[in-house]
Amino acid sequence: MSKKNKVLSVTVALLLSVMMVLSACTKKENSNSGSSPAAESSSSESSNSSPSETQKPQLDKVTLKFVLLGEAPKDNDAVMAEVNKKLEADINATIELTYIPFADIGTKYPLILASPQDWDVIFGNVSYVSNAAKGGYHEITMADVEKNMPLTHKATSEAMWTDAVVNGKIYMIPQTFKELDVGTGFFREDIRKKYNVPEIKTFKDLGPYFQAIKDNEPGMMPVDGTSDDIKNLFGGMLQGWSAFKVQNLVNFNPENKDYKLTGLLDPEFAAIYTDAAKTMKDWADKGLLPKNAFAQKTSGLDLLKAGKSGYYMTAFENYAQLSSDMTAKGWELGGINNVTPNGTAMIRTATGNGFSFSPISKNYERALMAIDLLHQEPSYNMLLAFGIEGKNYNMVDGKLAIINADPNPYPMYGAGWWSNNRDQWPPLESYTQQYIDTKKALLEKASPYLLNGFNVDETNIKTEVANINNVYKQYAIPIELGIVKDVDAAVAQLVEKYKKAGAQKVVDEVKRQAADFIKSKQVK
Repeated sequence: MSKKNKVLSVTVALLLSVMMVLSACTKKENSNSGSSPAAESSSSESSNSSPSETQKPQLDKVTLKFVLLGEAPKDNDAVMAEVNKKLEADINATIELTYIPFADIGTKYPLILASPQDWDVIFGNVSYVSNAAKGGYHEITMADVEKNMPLTHKATSEAMWTDAVVNGKIYMIPQTFKELDVGTGFFREDIRKKYNVPEIKTFKDLGPYFQAIKDNEPGMMPVDGTSDDIKNLFGGMLQGWSAFKVQNLVNFNPENKDYKLTGLLDPEFAAIYTDAAKTMKDWADKGLLPKNAFAQKTSGLDLLKAGKSGYYMTAFENYAQLSSDMTAKGWELGGINNVTPNGTAMIRTATGNGFSFSPISKNYERALMAIDLLHQEPSYNMLLAFGIEGKNYNMVDGKLAIINADPNPYPMYGAGWWSNNRDQWPPLESYTQQYIDTKKALLEKASPYLLNGFNVDETNIKTEVANINNVYKQYAIPIELGIVKDVDAAVAQLVEKYKKAGAQKVVDEVKRQAADFIKSKQVK
């Protein structure tokens, strides 16, 4: 993506600022447009005033119609009453909410987009690229953001704006917090300590821990679960490489800023794959892996919680709850994260949570002002995320304690405001220090990766992908479960089978699409 000054030159920005100040002296905002919060900041007196003092006299009262996903929680009306009280004081606006139930998104979301006069703001991550390309959302320029969203402008990185670009233009205010896209292998830290197993820093380090369980813990498997659970263990040893939906033929890594793609047709990646497979075979030969993974119907998570398995891999965001569950049993949880050898973690695309605007909204600029406050101003942020302090939560020693958690009448993530800046949120009282420290360390080395938001269009390679998937099931899965006799021979056979199934055509097509995707992210 071009830098912001390529979207709006410094000269134009200065000229716009002058025009805004002159306009503020002579105009009152009409009912069809919001006015810039910065328009009255030309003097030191107005710049020291509160939003309500500087903006409300210039802004006509408007009602902003928001469309969210899910269902309104029990205390939603009380929370929104507080939000609207603040918004009316700050920008003379209130919000009217409509919810699309999750089960109805496929049918109702397109109908709402087809009636752009009936809404102003909508949760944007529903076929965002397709809807934006078809004109379903209002284009957002950096001039719009700088004028109406000072907090968002400061909080949003260039990479986050890049994620939101569709064919050279932006149609969403993306999330500004880093959302980790990391798989974590969880194990029993108390058992590791009990048997003096060396510290586990990589997935390969799990071997001595697995052996200690096999030798000393009757009734517990070192690792157990479905075949997918065991394959996830294999994936943790691929040194941070993640695959598209083409079975390790086209993989990407967050440290490759030149967007290098690689896979089993490349000797370098084939060597990484083979090394991981040899570790799995070694563990299987020692009886550390389950022999019945294909037949196992109970998930590794349930087996870990029941004390019948010593390991399970899932997304990092499950760390907090799982750590709390383990602590309640008197156990201690350990985790090893699927990151690169240098410790780089990947973050999800910033369009995972974001808001878009009606292409014909009469309140577009006011809606930008509202989103700026709702997502980035801490008091709004806390209201929308956790409800009303003293009613829904209390702060205890720097941690947030839910007052009525069974059930919570205003649960975190339960009201559809998923774009709030989570970097501002305090830790929950239930969070262990281990989880807090681990997340902090991961975020410090977390990196955005543009291709993490790229999806392969299989239209031109449908037959080849189907053939490759069949090859994967027959030849790759046994390798990844550690049940082949000769790993080198098995990997060589897998590569040859992939080639005969049309792998090179698939690799070439995916690389072409990826290059086009990167070009499409350049702002016009």
